[in-house]
Amino acid sequence: MITGYLFMNDFNFDNISFSNYLITTLAILLSSCIAVGCVVWLLSQKRKSYYKGIMTIRQYYDYKSAR
Repeated sequence: MITGYLFMNDFNFDNISFSNYLITTLAILLSSCIAVGCVVWLLSQKRKSYYKGIMTIRQYYDYKSAR
């Protein structure tokens, strides 16, 4: 992270600008992680079947007759 800062600022180190760089970098990293998390959550919600635990009438009668 420090090398990225030094490369962007021609290898001059300043505490105030480094603090701004650090805050900006962490904000971008946090928002990226939140965005990736939201995409993964949305994909997992889309893959869920809402009828997963529900039997059809035929399945229910087959289940009852098997007992």
